Amino acid sequence: MARDDIGERGQWLFPILMTELCGRPEPYFRPRFLGDKYPTFDFIIELVDHPAYYFFVQVKATLQGYTKDPVRLKVQVSQDDIDRMVACPAPSYVVGIDVETMKVGYLLSVNDPRPHVASLTTRFPISCDTLRQLQDEFHAFWSNRDMVLAASRFRE
Repeated sequence: MARDDIGERGQWLFPILMTELCGRPEPYFRPRFLGDKYPTFDFIIELVDHPAYYFFVQVKATLQGYTKDPVRLKVQVSQDDIDRMVACPAPSYVVGIDVETMKVGYLLSVNDPRPHVASLTTRFPISCDTLRQLQDEFHAFWSNRDMVLAASRFRE
């Protein structure tokens, strides 16, 4: 399978993982694809109950499998992308997708300075429990911020 095909498959699988209903009438998140040419990020993700609350995700897909000890998904994120994620004022994540098994994705927060990602931890698989915790984390993050631009020069 060509590299572009692997990446595209990951971009299709990611919204399926993020919109799992988890016993609810609607999903926790609403993924919005940013387009192939958008730098660093592939998706902006809105909380369904609070669309003004959002975060960014870069999706990395692979058919290469896992390292042995410790078990990590064989995907890489460049230092340039890491630096851009850290500089973003909104929360940022990398999600690694194992295209071979299709139903497995792993989440990694990229909000603090760090070296490039040579392989992705498997400690945070995307599951209903992870999605619920992520929703709680984002609700707390955004609800504790005053994001009003009160002193704009472009107001009446």
